[in-house]
Amino acid sequence: MSQPPQVSSAHIGFYPSFGAYLSFYETAVRRLFELLESGKETPDSLALPMLALMRHSMELGYKFSLWELHQALGEKFDTQAYGHHDLAKLHAALCDCFKRTVAHYGLPDHVEQSFDEYRPKTEAAMQRFAALDKLSFSFRYPFDKKTGGANFVHQMTVDLAEIRDLYEQAMVLLRHTADVVGEYVEIHRDMEAEMHQWAGGW
Repeated sequence: MSQPPQVSSAHIGFYPSFGAYLSFYETAVRRLFELLESGKETPDSLALPMLALMRHSMELGYKFSLWELHQALGEKFDTQAYGHHDLAKLHAALCDCFKRTVAHYGLPDHVEQSFDEYRPKTEAAMQRFAALDKLSFSFRYPFDKKTGGANFVHQMTVDLAEIRDLYEQAMVLLRHTADVVGEYVEIHRDMEAEMHQWAGGW
């Protein structure tokens, strides 16, 4: 009879980036849904941690994208300005930063069109999570820290399949915006380097 794999040390300090954290949280969400779909766990037993992980994945996705866009613009990522959990504010910041990046690099129309296609889907998921847990507290604790009342009324239910669909559509934008923009930024910088090299040869 085979022995179960031993739990070993995890190198949690190896991955100091938003991109790595985002990937790990998305994987955790996917694994929990697999447990649910296999029937090994019930919706009630997994709902709160799943919702917390999905919400935090979105927050990480916003901050990952903002980090990369600020780097592309040669700007500092302000950890204090983004040191909150308000998804609506992060969404607005991402839209603004993306527009500035498009203008700065003269990115092609189809890049902006793709962003505009997925933006409402991301916004819909953001609004759903913000309505359930505005400041990343309700999924993690049973009581409101200000009022002492329960965060959710006794009879409240959520459709996990519906929320997963919203989440997965949202993550397309939050996962890939930085990659798409990064490709054009790299091309732009390579062209600038070649032009400087060419000009320096005369």
